[in-house]
Amino acid sequence: MLKLFTKRTFPIGVDLSGDYLRMAQLGFDGERILLSSSAGVDRPQDIAPGSPEWQKWAVWTIRELIKACGFKGKSVITALPCEDVFIDQLRLPKMPEKKIAQAASEKVGPKLPFPIADAMIKVIPLDSAGSSRSEIDVLVMATPRVKIARHLAIYENAGLDICGMSVWPEAMISSFVHFFSRRQEEADTIALLIGIENPHTNIVICRQKDLLFARSIPIGFNQLRQGEMVQRLIAEIDACTRYFDSVAGGQRIQRLMFLAGKVVESDICAKIADLARRLQIPAQLGDVLSAVDKQPGSDAHIDRRNNRTNWATPFGLSLTNHSS
Repeated sequence: MLKLFTKRTFPIGVDLSGDYLRMAQLGFDGERILLSSSAGVDRPQDIAPGSPEWQKWAVWTIRELIKACGFKGKSVITALPCEDVFIDQLRLPKMPEKKIAQAASEKVGPKLPFPIADAMIKVIPLDSAGSSRSEIDVLVMATPRVKIARHLAIYENAGLDICGMSVWPEAMISSFVHFFSRRQEEADTIALLIGIENPHTNIVICRQKDLLFARSIPIGFNQLRQGEMVQRLIAEIDACTRYFDSVAGGQRIQRLMFLAGKVVESDICAKIADLARRLQIPAQLGDVLSAVDKQPGSDAHIDRRNNRTNWATPFGLSLTNHSS
């Protein structure tokens, strides 16, 4: 009888960027996570990202997918698009927790490409052993308020209720922990997560649920069609690992997880495997779509066998409040 009461469907995770819309809803049957519904659409090429036409397209498409693809309820958890978020990692003097946000805002302000008075700032303390006892490391994420308002208006106009707004590093970590890092002996393993999207590549370094580093690199699949850009991307990822080594106080990356669809370009996989060999760590392709079974009667509108899409972010958003 107990299992009957633990069955539930999670909110819809919505990953909306300037280039695409991906929606996924997962559930729990009392024993395991299942895929309830999912759908994805690329932005039409004749619509400019972030334009009023893009907003109208997003509202209309969300409404249509909700009706056509069997999503349950109106609750959604979303994250701001990577291209709308400025990210910086800071080291601050140790201080009372209530003063950290103000100190971080003052330090990051001169670096922002927009006025700090117009920004919404989120400060995430990092679990770093590299700082001294008198210092703390934080990740600062800043977005213009007007872009947040635009994002929220899309869901309001689509008739949905936002029950949470996360950030993409936490969504990536959520998918990684739920699907690829469940063994007890992996609890202290430091992992490098790589997620390549159309316009960008997201990098996260974590220890289970603890965020240690995050960066979005403005090189994605769209640019990787040019051969030399693959090597440039690998050089950028390598720079991220070297920066982490310099601030981590002896902590070392122990695992590489390439979050991607089952079907991914062999050249990219080979370059990432080469990077893992240089770091002397194991590498794995992590396709969240292959890691979860469909719920009976599911309306998951995805070709699982020929999937080229990384679904880690919308899956992770749907799982935001689920404790494994």
